[in-house]
Amino acid sequence: MKIAVFTDIHGNLKALETVLDMIKAKSPDMTVFLGDIFQRGNEEFECLELLRASGAVCLKGNCELYAAYGVDVDPDVEYLRDYYDGVRARLTDGQMQFIRQMPLYYEYEHQGYKLHFSHFLFSDINAAYPFLQLSSLKNGEFDKACESEYVKKYDLAVIGHCHQNFEKGNVVSVSAAGLEGASFLMIDVNGDAVTYERVSMT
Repeated sequence: MKIAVFTDIHGNLKALETVLDMIKAKSPDMTVFLGDIFQRGNEEFECLELLRASGAVCLKGNCELYAAYGVDVDPDVEYLRDYYDGVRARLTDGQMQFIRQMPLYYEYEHQGYKLHFSHFLFSDINAAYPFLQLSSLKNGEFDKACESEYVKKYDLAVIGHCHQNFEKGNVVSVSAAGLEGASFLMIDVNGDAVTYERVSMT
């Protein structure tokens, strides 16, 4: 079982086209996008439509939360209010429905191995803003979450959001496909092990 994973496109249509072409060449059984279609680039609506048509499992990132529900869900991003108000005004009913129906996480089990995919680790999955803040990477909250029963029950937990590649136990972070240092992940699940390789886009 081969699973391709990429994340954080941030309105970069060329990068999205590139990563989808590179993934297609590797013939995965499944492709998972970990979220963040919007912000930074200027082609977020084109990216949204391409992702809708791609057949990938598309998960909700913090940018999709802001697009669907406004920036009030996260007091740290008040400075983005005008941008996301503009996005919300432009979204069609169908696009908004797609964004709101994007799940927060995706679980997959194959040959006894359990995998978890999400934009970032959660502080409270039922909260309006469910993810840990990026500051959790420095204040110890992220490390604590990595040791939680919820995370440890998976053989692999794959995240994005922080735009960098790293591993912490069974948690693997993937860099942003739409920004500098772009890469994606190829996971291989077979009867013997779960393995993965990072594929650079540059």
